[in-house]
Amino acid sequence: MRRPPPEDDDRKRRWKFGQNFLVDESVIRRIAEDTAPRKTDWVIEIGPGQGAITRRLVPECAKLTALEIDPKWVEHLQKRSEWGPLEVIQTDATRVDVEALLAREPGKKPIVVGNLPYNRAAPILFRFLPFIHRFQSMSIMVQYEVAKRICAEPHTRNFGFLTVFIRNHCEPEFLQKIGQDAFRPRPKVLSATVRLIPLAQPKTTDPMFLRFVEIAFSQKRKKLTNSMQSFYRRDKVAEALTALGAAVIDPEEHRVNAESRAEDLSVDQFVELFKVLGPPPGVNPKVTIPPDELGEPEEMAEEADED
Repeated sequence: MRRPPPEDDDRKRRWKFGQNFLVDESVIRRIAEDTAPRKTDWVIEIGPGQGAITRRLVPECAKLTALEIDPKWVEHLQKRSEWGPLEVIQTDATRVDVEALLAREPGKKPIVVGNLPYNRAAPILFRFLPFIHRFQSMSIMVQYEVAKRICAEPHTRNFGFLTVFIRNHCEPEFLQKIGQDAFRPRPKVLSATVRLIPLAQPKTTDPMFLRFVEIAFSQKRKKLTNSMQSFYRRDKVAEALTALGAAVIDPEEHRVNAESRAEDLSVDQFVELFKVLGPPPGVNPKVTIPPDELGEPEEMAEEADED
């Protein structure tokens, strides 16, 4: 029977912070090429860890600000002045004051990049997405299944709350699929990188919109007239959906009618439906992403995976 590792074991540390380190140089090189900072650019990297991506990006930009929670890797990165203009901040990216962070370089729009820890991706996205219009772009690594949800189109099984949340702020672009062997410890899931290009402004800034979307997807296989009946009259929902369908020009969107499910609406149609029906009564604004939208938390890798 395997004994549990001691409390100060490095494997316990990696699990605590959700750390799976990139070791495949071809993947690291591709991520750096996809980020492609200019010599005048400011880069913010979330969770650099050992600095596999950091060391490739620092020489190519004006400044790289690394946000790292683990004091071990903060100390490691602070000793790497030979890489170039590297600033290291010990902070939790799920709690960082993004407004204050952006004020460190007034007037500059940073490129944000990060290998998001599997067990912290949801709160990190919720923290940073509302500010994305002040970024040049945001390139993130997440679980492959999550990347498919981020980039999903209406009428597909992967289209859901996360898709609408992301596309309210930006346009996603799928970059590359990454296998488990690119990491140590080896995760049990595939990963992928996605680039998020900010819209000029969000489609809606109403804090109740995400709660509205969550309710719509709460019973995904049901018609919206049924899944939303606890908050809105069925006939009112059916009337609003019928009006949306009649206003659509794209033939592929004509499926929007009184029989539609949540996955049948585009993000723009969700915004219009929200305007017609109004905020759901008696609930508070959404404060995080539902955990099931970002995959199962990655379990600690077996010892054999580290060989």
